[in-house]
Amino acid sequence: MEKTKGILYIILSASAFGIMPILAKLSYKGGANAYSTLFLRFLFAAIMLFYYLKTKGISMKLTKKQSILILVIGVFGFTLTTSSLYMSYNYIGIGMASMIFYIYPSIVTILAYMFYKEKIYSRKIISLIISLMGIYILIDKASVSFNIKGIILALIAAVLYSLYVLGASNKEFKNINSYVLTFYISCTSATVMFIAAISTNNFSIHISFYALVAILLIAFISTVVALMAFLEGVRLIGPSKASILSTIEPIVSLILGIIILGEAISSRIIIGSIMIVLSVVILTKK
Repeated sequence: MEKTKGILYIILSASAFGIMPILAKLSYKGGANAYSTLFLRFLFAAIMLFYYLKTKGISMKLTKKQSILILVIGVFGFTLTTSSLYMSYNYIGIGMASMIFYIYPSIVTILAYMFYKEKIYSRKIISLIISLMGIYILIDKASVSFNIKGIILALIAAVLYSLYVLGASNKEFKNINSYVLTFYISCTSATVMFIAAISTNNFSIHISFYALVAILLIAFISTVVALMAFLEGVRLIGPSKASILSTIEPIVSLILGIIILGEAISSRIIIGSIMIVLSVVILTKK
């Protein structure tokens, strides 16, 4: 039962994260940029969560060790992951960056074995290989370009996100409410993105109403729901399984891109999606 709940949480999280690129594109069309979108995303998420926690009377107290760990995974594991990935787009195509970034389930599986002694069994390896092949097929090869700086930035993003996934399964977080944990991660990320936007003179305030609505949806769906569900899922099924299951995220993005933005469907999308779904079935099959 716990395993099933964990799987459903990760699928919910991946679906919620998968919506984000579509909403981000809509916010950019309305005058927002990456910096202002990310700052407002985390700020709105923190406000929503603060209201919820206060109305429910949930304690927000943390130990010193928990506070330090949240600061570390909030800054390095979450905010810098996003920043590194976005920066890599300046040097290489989104396709190449995505291919590099989605090696993170492999990194998580290896590190979970090294640090948490998670078992690496044949079904997990087969699932991982099929999911990586599916990601490779999904990526539009026309957008692939090579630049060492871009490759390094995308690789940094993959490593940092792997550390975030592992950090989320730390025993110190076992007794922290997922909403409380998501609130503090959102606060940390909002602060870092505000400093980054101001220091680089990239904070845009000329945002249309529909762009603001898109950012609010990102804050609720792709931050509050996605982060809370992911943290719960990692607790229940472990970091390596959670990261492999999360590879359904690009399928959600592609499907929504076809439905909402009218993007073309191709055999590449169908085959890649089937392979990722197959990897999930193999991993979750009893």
